[in-house]
Amino acid sequence: MKPNCRRICDLLAQYADATLSETDRADVERHLAACPPCRTIAGQECGARQLLRACAARLKSEPLPPGLRSRCQALSDASRSRSTWLRRLIPLAVTALLIVLAGSLFSLVTRHSDALLAAQLTADHVKCFGLFRPAAGESMDAAQVQQMLAARFGLDVHVPPSSARDTVQLVNARRCLYGEGRVSHLMYEANGQDVSLFILEGETRPPAELETLGHHTRIWSRGGNTFVLVSPAAGAQVASAVQYVQQEAR
Repeated sequence: MKPNCRRICDLLAQYADATLSETDRADVERHLAACPPCRTIAGQECGARQLLRACAARLKSEPLPPGLRSRCQALSDASRSRSTWLRRLIPLAVTALLIVLAGSLFSLVTRHSDALLAAQLTADHVKCFGLFRPAAGESMDAAQVQQMLAARFGLDVHVPPSSARDTVQLVNARRCLYGEGRVSHLMYEANGQDVSLFILEGETRPPAELETLGHHTRIWSRGGNTFVLVSPAAGAQVASAVQYVQQEAR
C-alpha cells in the first residue's frame, strides 16, 4: 500500500461520519476517485455507518449501561485540566455517547448488540484484508503469534495454526480498534476465501450466529474470552476451515 493510501484510510472513519474539514474531505474524495481499492474500503466504512443510523431509533431506546453517565461526566470534568485539543475532543465524545449513534457510541453499543458487533468486525475484516493482505503464499507461525499476544498484551489463548487437511492458512495477525481498546484479529485464508477470528479479551457473550453485510458471523465464549469468526455468507467452500478454527480457538 502506498503511503498516501494509508493516510487516506486513516481518515475514512471521519469521512463516513462527515466530520472532516472541507480541505481533508476534498483530499479524500480526490483520492477515492482515482483509487479503486481505497474506494472499496470507503464503501464498507460508509456501509457500516449507514447500518448504525438505520438502527439508531431502536438502540437509543435501550437503557444505558450502568455507570455510563458517571463515567462520561468524569471524562468531561477531567477535560477541564487537559490541553486545548483534549478539552475540545472529550465533550464531543461524551455528547456522541449519550445522544447520537456515531463515533465512540458505535464501539460502546456493540457490547450489547450482537448485530452491531458483527457489523463492526465484518467491516474490520474487509478493511484489514484490503489493506494488510500479505503476498500470495506467505503465512505466519501460530506459536510465534501466540507468544507475541502473550508478551505484548497478556493474552493467554491458543492460536489455531495452519492446517493443510482443513485447507486453512494463518496469513496475518493484527490488533484492531474496538470499544475502549483493541481486539486481536487473526487473518486466515481457506480455499481462496478470507476468514477472520477476532478475540475479545475478558468479555463473555452467549453463543450466536447471524448474517451481516454479506458475511456469516459466529460468536461464542470460552476461557473468559469471546471469539468472533467472520466468513463468507456462502460458506460451503470454507465449512471445514471454519469448523476447524472454531474448535481450535480457546
